[in-house]
Amino acid sequence: MPKAILITKDGTIVDGIFPLKPGANLRTGESDLKATFGQLTSLEQDLLNIAAAVFACDLAFKRGERENFTRSIELTIPVVNHALLNSVHDDIVYALYKLSDDTWNIKFINQGGSPEPFKEWQQKKDGKILLFSGGIDSFAAAMKLGYSKESVHLISHVTANHIASNAQKVLLNFLDTKFPNQFIRTAVRTGGTNKENKGFSFPTDEDREDTQRTRSFLFLTLAAIAARRDGIKDIIMLAENGQLAIHLPLTASRISAFSTHTAHPEFVDCMSTILNSILGYKMRIYNPYLYMTKAEVVASSLTRDLNMIEHTVSCWRSARMIGNSKHCGYCVPCMIRRIANEFNGVKLNEYGRDLFVERIESLGPEDDGRRNFVELAEFIRFFERAGSTAEILIEYPDLINKYIDAPKAIEMYQRFAREARTVLNRYPILSSIMS
Repeated sequence: MPKAILITKDGTIVDGIFPLKPGANLRTGESDLKATFGQLTSLEQDLLNIAAAVFACDLAFKRGERENFTRSIELTIPVVNHALLNSVHDDIVYALYKLSDDTWNIKFINQGGSPEPFKEWQQKKDGKILLFSGGIDSFAAAMKLGYSKESVHLISHVTANHIASNAQKVLLNFLDTKFPNQFIRTAVRTGGTNKENKGFSFPTDEDREDTQRTRSFLFLTLAAIAARRDGIKDIIMLAENGQLAIHLPLTASRISAFSTHTAHPEFVDCMSTILNSILGYKMRIYNPYLYMTKAEVVASSLTRDLNMIEHTVSCWRSARMIGNSKHCGYCVPCMIRRIANEFNGVKLNEYGRDLFVERIESLGPEDDGRRNFVELAEFIRFFERAGSTAEILIEYPDLINKYIDAPKAIEMYQRFAREARTVLNRYPILSSIMS
């Protein structure tokens, strides 16, 4: 079991325990939040340290193959608000399990100091917080809020991924030009960084885990702090199309740990409970696109601004792209993005690999593009031919969940199957595979 400890004060480095030191090999984002909100409270600092340390461990401890894919991670974190955070300890551990499918052993230790005093945080009637990643869904939500004349505080989590950070900047410039004085943005950089010269190393890019499943735990923590400071109570918007929010596994090989749940409604509900309880401030985390396909997201919010889609980023591998391409073209999000765009008449030359014109049947079984497309094709065919709701629930018991409206989810996946068939039939090779 990999072990890590957050060192908030001077401490001794213990062999076998990975040290995380803010200001050395750990960026917590404290300076970015201070630039917007001023001095942080001890509770806000605790939350930031927890979220940053969890995300850093997620990066630092690489997953294994197959049965070793899931991890058991022990993380010790000194906190000032010890009693309060211990009261939601089990909820935090459960949320991280639902999010990453790893076993988290979180230990909060009391570091002393003054807990945050009680305060009646003022609330406003208007305004929204929007998690702004630079992807199609979050940009679509921003455009919809812009046309609705809402005032919006965008919260972005940035890393060393220049493709994603540049996308956020380009899209923000467009929003500021089109909707003057409606948007403000706080970009927070967190994550691990190698500082061997300070005695604190961190794995190189090649040795890091690239799934980053705990990112939304960090993202929502940042948004909650901003919501309380801004006095916004109604909605923290987590905009993610239903296909990838509910994220049914394409095949049995992707069940459980092999499918991400970064915006799953159960995780979102759990985080809402945790953050409301900790911060003593009523917020609602809401996904407006939970039962919409990605093509429907594009159609609902971007039809007047289709030319801006090319500046968004959806690829899981964008941080590893070389050259001018921003999308690999063969990961599942790339294929879903392409289907959504082309269903709406948007055809972009943005992929490092144009999988849709390759002879997929001639590719080897180890080829990621072939495997991803074949599994996506099987998924589409299942929802085309499924004869009843009962048949679908037997195949996908994940839908039997009190946080999911199963009939709405099933209808959404059936609409996606029709959209995908429409697009894929335009490519003779893919059409023959789908038949």
